[in-house]
Amino acid sequence: MKLNVKIFAFILALVGISLWVNIHFSGAAVTEAMSAQITDGAVGAAGDISAQLRKALDSRSELEAIKALHLFEQKTGALYAAVTATDGIIIAHTNVALTGTRLQTPLMRNSAKTSGPLFRRTTYKGEEVVEALLPLRTSPKASGEDILFEGIGTGAPAGFLYTGLPLTKARRAEQSIIYSLIVIAALISAAALVLSGLFVGVITAQLNRLRDGIRKVREGDYSSTIPVVTSDELGEVAASFNKLSKGLAETTVSKQYLDSILEGMPDPLIITDEEGRVLRANMAAYAFSGYDFAPSGSVNINTLLEPQADGGVAPFSLLTWTGHTKELDLLFKAEDGRRIPVMLSAAFTGGAGKREAVIVLKDTTQHKKSEAKLTQYLKEVETVNNELDAFAHTVSHDLKEPLRGIEMFSNILLSDFSGKLDPQASDYLKRISRAADRMRRLIDDLLGYARISRVRNPYEDVSTARLAAEAVAGLGDTIEEKKAVVEVADGLPQLYGDPVKLRQVFHNLITNAIKYNSNGAPRVRVSAEKFGDYYWKFTVKDNGIGIPSQYYEDIFKMFKRLHAREEFGGGTGAGLPIVRKIVEEHSGKIWVESKEGEGSEFYFLIPADLRRKP
Repeated sequence: MKLNVKIFAFILALVGISLWVNIHFSGAAVTEAMSAQITDGAVGAAGDISAQLRKALDSRSELEAIKALHLFEQKTGALYAAVTATDGIIIAHTNVALTGTRLQTPLMRNSAKTSGPLFRRTTYKGEEVVEALLPLRTSPKASGEDILFEGIGTGAPAGFLYTGLPLTKARRAEQSIIYSLIVIAALISAAALVLSGLFVGVITAQLNRLRDGIRKVREGDYSSTIPVVTSDELGEVAASFNKLSKGLAETTVSKQYLDSILEGMPDPLIITDEEGRVLRANMAAYAFSGYDFAPSGSVNINTLLEPQADGGVAPFSLLTWTGHTKELDLLFKAEDGRRIPVMLSAAFTGGAGKREAVIVLKDTTQHKKSEAKLTQYLKEVETVNNELDAFAHTVSHDLKEPLRGIEMFSNILLSDFSGKLDPQASDYLKRISRAADRMRRLIDDLLGYARISRVRNPYEDVSTARLAAEAVAGLGDTIEEKKAVVEVADGLPQLYGDPVKLRQVFHNLITNAIKYNSNGAPRVRVSAEKFGDYYWKFTVKDNGIGIPSQYYEDIFKMFKRLHAREEFGGGTGAGLPIVRKIVEEHSGKIWVESKEGEGSEFYFLIPADLRRKP
C-alpha cells in the first residue's frame, strides 16, 4: 500500500470517528435540552395551578389533588400525573388505583439530593415520554413557580408532582435538529477530506521527488537536485538532500578516493576473505611485514598471527566466531622471521558468503619495552619502600629510647628534688617532660600511619555492627567519664574487608566525636544505608563543637590540629588521616559535613564486596 493511500485512509478513519463522536454527543445534548424544555413547560403549568396544589398538599385530600391534576393534564397534555408526599406515598393519581401506594421511580431516590425538578426519558404504554418529578413547597408567602420550585429560604419540599409528559410533537423537532447537525457535520467532514487529500498530495509529491533524487545518487549521478517548494520540514529535507548531493559531488566518493585514504593510513591494514586469504593490504602493511601479498590470496593471515601465550585461541578463529575483535595482543611473523608484538582490531563486513575481514595492526614493540621498564621500576620502588619502612621503624625505635630517658630523669628530678628547685626550674622540667611525651606520641602515631600501608591483614566477611559495638566497648571508660551516649543503629551491613582496620575507623571517629565536644552529655550515632548497587554509606554524627568549612580537607592531613595542643585532651592529629588511609585502602571515600557549634557528620563509603567490581 502506498504512503498516500495509508495517510488518506488514516485521515478518513480519523474524520469518521470525529463525525460519529460529534453526532452522538450532539444528539445527546439536543435530547437533554428538549427534555429540559418540556420539563420547564410542566414547571410553568404547575405554577399556574400552585394554589390548587398547595391546597391538596395541606389537606392531603385525594379529591382536591384529583382536581389539581385534571387542570395540570389540560395544560400539559400529560399522559399521567400524581401528587405524592415526601416519602413517596401517592396522595392522588390519574390512575386512581395507584392512590395510597408508594411511588416507584429512580427519580425519587435522587429527590433528596436536589432542590430543583428531576427528569428522565422513559416509555409509557409503548410511547416515549419525559418522566418528571417536581418538588412542591407550601410556604404561604410564596406564589406561582416560587412555591413549586424555588421556595422561600432553604425550606424542604412538602411533596412532589409526578408526571409523564408526551414527546410526540417534540420528537419531530428534535429529529429535525439532529438531522441538521448531521448534515452540517457531514459537510464539514467532506471539506476536511478534500483539504486532507490536497495536503497528502503535496506531501507525497515532495517525497516522490526525494525518492527519485536518491535513486539517481545511488546510480552515480551526484549532480541531482530536487526543488524546494515549501519552507517546512519537507523543505528542510529537500535542502539537506541538495547539500548532501553537492557534497558527494565535491568529494568525488569513489574507489580511487577510498584507496587514497587506505594507503595514507600509518598503521598496517589488511583485508582478507572469510578463510583468511589476504586480498589486499596498504603500504604500511608492506613496510611493516616485508611481504608483497601478491598475487591476491597467495598469503593467508592465519600463518602470520600467533597467540602471545602457548595454548591461546587462534586469532582468526576467534574473529570468525565473534564477527569482530578489538585490541587483541598477538605476535606477527614478519617475512624476515621476526616475531613482532602487535595489537589487532578486526571486523567482518558484507553479507553471508561474501564477508571480508578488515584487520588493523598496531606495532606494540615500544609499548612492551615501556611496560617491562615500568614493571622493573615498580619492583625497585617496592624495594625502596620496604627499605624506607624498615628505616623508619628502626629510627623511631632509636628515637624513642632517649625520649624514655628524658621523660624518666625529668620525672625523677621533679619527684626527688622538687623542694630544692626554684619554680622556674620546675616549670622547665615539666615542659621538657611534656615535650618528650608529645614526641613519643608523634613517633607512635607516625609508625601507626606507616603501618596502615605496610600491614596487610587477611580480608574476610565481617559484620560492621559487631565492629562498631567492639569499638564502643573499648571506649567504655571514656564514655562513662564524659557521660556520653553512643548509639549504633540497626541495619549495619556485613562487608568484605580488614576487620582490624575497619574497627579502628569506628574507634577513631567515635573517639573524636566524644573528645571534641563541649556539651555536658555528648551524643554520637553510628548508622549506615545502601548507596547505589555497590556501596554502603556510613554516618557518624555527633553534637560536638563542629568544624569550619574551610578546614574540611585540612583535618585529614597528618598532624593537622585546629586547636591548641592542650585543648580537648591534646592529641597529635593523626586519627583522621589514619581513618582516611584505611577507607581509601578499601576503595572507599570519606568526607565531613558540619556547622560550627552544631556538631559534625562524618560520611564514608565502603564497597559491599571488593571481590565484585561494579
